[in-house]
Amino acid sequence: MASIIRIKRSSGTDKPASLNWGEMAYVTGIGSHAGVNQYKDRIFVGDDGNNVHSIGGHFYTSMMEHAAGSVAGVQNTRNTDGGIVAIMDNNRKVDQWNVDNLRIDLNTISSTNVDGDIIFDTNGDGHINVVDDTFLSFGTDKDAKIEYDEDGDNDVKVTGAQWTYDTNLKVTGKGKFGCVGISSNVIETEAGCGDLLFIDPYPDGLSNEGTVVIKGSLQVDGTTTSVNSTTSTLNDPILHLGDLTSERTVTQPVLAGISTITLDSVIGINTGDVVSSSSALSASGVATVTQYDEATKIITVDQTIGAPGISTTTQLIITHAYDTNTDRGISFGYNTSTGAGNNKLGFFGYIDQTNPNSSATARAWTYIPDASTANALVSGTRGFLDIKGIYYQTGDYNTHGVVYFDENGLQTSTNAVASPVNTSKQILTAVTKNTLALSGSVTVAVGDIVRQDTTNAYGVVETGGSGTSISLVGVEGTFDTTNNLRKEGNNGAIENLSVTASSVSVIYTNKPSWTSTLDGGTF
Repeated sequence: MASIIRIKRSSGTDKPASLNWGEMAYVTGIGSHAGVNQYKDRIFVGDDGNNVHSIGGHFYTSMMEHAAGSVAGVQNTRNTDGGIVAIMDNNRKVDQWNVDNLRIDLNTISSTNVDGDIIFDTNGDGHINVVDDTFLSFGTDKDAKIEYDEDGDNDVKVTGAQWTYDTNLKVTGKGKFGCVGISSNVIETEAGCGDLLFIDPYPDGLSNEGTVVIKGSLQVDGTTTSVNSTTSTLNDPILHLGDLTSERTVTQPVLAGISTITLDSVIGINTGDVVSSSSALSASGVATVTQYDEATKIITVDQTIGAPGISTTTQLIITHAYDTNTDRGISFGYNTSTGAGNNKLGFFGYIDQTNPNSSATARAWTYIPDASTANALVSGTRGFLDIKGIYYQTGDYNTHGVVYFDENGLQTSTNAVASPVNTSKQILTAVTKNTLALSGSVTVAVGDIVRQDTTNAYGVVETGGSGTSISLVGVEGTFDTTNNLRKEGNNGAIENLSVTASSVSVIYTNKPSWTSTLDGGTF
């Protein structure tokens, strides 16, 4: 017959108060982790001090009554806490793992609390690392991806859906957008993308529509500025040409202790020009250009650069101190008929030079309808002027005088009529003036007629007195330096002056003059 061995047992809620050494006891019922049922469904044993310890029971074994590796969906009805113990399968796996509010199930890490965040928080300087050539994707269909392309060009690549930033985007290094690079305060085209940079304000792409608004001053450092618009307007009341100052950009860092500066352009810079707008220059903040090289775009100044040097993109002010001997004005293009062969260049403005096509002095205002330009110098035949009237400044004309052109084509005026006689009461005559240098001294009076023997040339003395020179107006004929001179006074008496002209100077020929008599009047 089989023997039945029984241990102490109880259907109550408390564990045994004491057990002998090695003595066992069992409390029945459905237990729980805490509360009044925390000792139910457990087996106890006494130690050598009669202390009672829990060593097992269905409370514990019920937690393992499931297949190895299975955790998801497992229920423990014996244990009111529903607790289970994860048992790994032969691959050391379980099909689901929950830690607090995190769940790992298949390839998914999720939160079990509603609207709960998933936070990756390293300890100290640890990294959250995505290994090389692995995509970090977004969306059920992996619509957007981020990858560090170790096997390619070592770039972090973003592909797929468009990225939208609902906040500011801060790039501390250089940002590249297609063929456009942005670094610090510089927008530039990337290497291999040509030398064109477009700013297009209209969404259909590279049309001539839309408006670009630039707040602040605009500086253009190129060699040519082209405006292809049909209408240009300026609020400036005065349009300034030929500025004597310009801003140039430093393109290479300038170290302290050297005297050379690399600029974006040295066109228009000459020795003697003044450089300013940098604290690295002398105490007065200026330096003088001593050399320049158009090929390397380097200028040399008359001092060494002080600490801390001059950084790239610094704007230096160049004050020009050299006469370029170039013209200033506005040129314009037009066509006189059809075909490119009829394209013309017109010009109006300031001519710095004396032009062989004109007797005008240098620095005269000029209009040339068919002009040629070379090295900022303009040449060509002068054009017509169509205006309603011309005003002369004070001192450059005679009131009530008649406008005429002298032998150089200069427009001037006759002398004024005698006051208070009006122009309508005067006769306009053409007067020639000669100045005679004499072989001896003579005495003449205003109004005397001086006549030369043989040539019969004569003129009226303009200013009386004694000397070796006389000025004659109303000259008729041609004086020479050979024949004797005589004078006829106001009383008609003729006197031999016994002198000849050592030189004859024609001051003007046929100058218009007002007179009230037909004989030339009184001078």
